[in-house]
Amino acid sequence: MCSVSWLVDSDGYQVFFNRDEQKSRALALPPARLSINDTEVLMPIDPVGQGSWISLNEFGMTLCLLNNYQGQVPEGKLISRGQLLKTLSCEAGVKQVKRTFVALDLQHYAPFTLLAFDPSLSASCSEVMAFSWDGRHCTIAPTDSPLFSSGVDLENVLNYRNGLYQALTQADKSFAQLLQFHTSHHPEHTHMSPCMHRDDAQTVSFTYVKVSALREENSRDQVMAYVPGSPCRSQLSAGSLKQHSYRLHRAELLAS
Repeated sequence: MCSVSWLVDSDGYQVFFNRDEQKSRALALPPARLSINDTEVLMPIDPVGQGSWISLNEFGMTLCLLNNYQGQVPEGKLISRGQLLKTLSCEAGVKQVKRTFVALDLQHYAPFTLLAFDPSLSASCSEVMAFSWDGRHCTIAPTDSPLFSSGVDLENVLNYRNGLYQALTQADKSFAQLLQFHTSHHPEHTHMSPCMHRDDAQTVSFTYVKVSALREENSRDQVMAYVPGSPCRSQLSAGSLKQHSYRLHRAELLAS
C-alpha cells in the first residue's frame, strides 16, 4: 500500500513516496549507507525482510517498489520483494537493471512493480521505467506519475487519489504541489487519501529523493530525505526535509 509520484525537468528528477503498512508491522530503520557490490547505496531498512522499498545509489539511480496485491502469488517459498530491490540497487542505470532483471527467476517473488529512475533523466529524456510482475507475466515499459497500490478497495483508492492529483497539478506540477498531495488527508476518505489511515494500517513514512542534472563542473546533488510517521502530521516542507536529509557523492560512471 503506497503512493509514489515524481517530477522530471531540466534540473534532473525528484521522487515522492508514501509508504503504507499494517500497524502491527515493525517500524522501519532510517536510511543506512550500504556497500552493495562495491556501490554505495542509501536505503531505509525494513527489519522484517531486511530489504527496502526505496533506494538511491552513488550513480544517481533510484529504485521504488510497490506491492501488487491483486496479482497471483506463486506457490512455494518466497523471497522478500524488498530483497529484490536491494539486489538491484547497485546498478548504474536502467540498462543495467533490465539486464539483471530479465535473468531473475521471478517465481520466487510475490507480485510487484519496480520503478527505475535513471541518472540521466531530464526534460528531454523523461521516461521512468516500470518493471512489473503479476505472478504470471513480467512487463518492462515506461510509466507515468503517479502510481498507487492498495490491498483494500483498489478501484476507489485509484479514482480518489488520481482525481486529487490531477486537481492539484492541473495548473502547476511542482515540488510544492506534490508535497501537498502526499500530505493530503481527507477526514471523510481516510483509507483513500494519499496519507492513508485505517483501523489496521496507515501511512508510516515519507521519503523524498532529489537527483540534479550534471553541472558544468561534472557534479550534482544526490539527496534522500526520510521522515517517519504520517506525512499529514509531520508538517513537511522544504526546510524540514533538509533536517532529515542524507547525501551521496556522485560516482564516475564506467562504460559497460
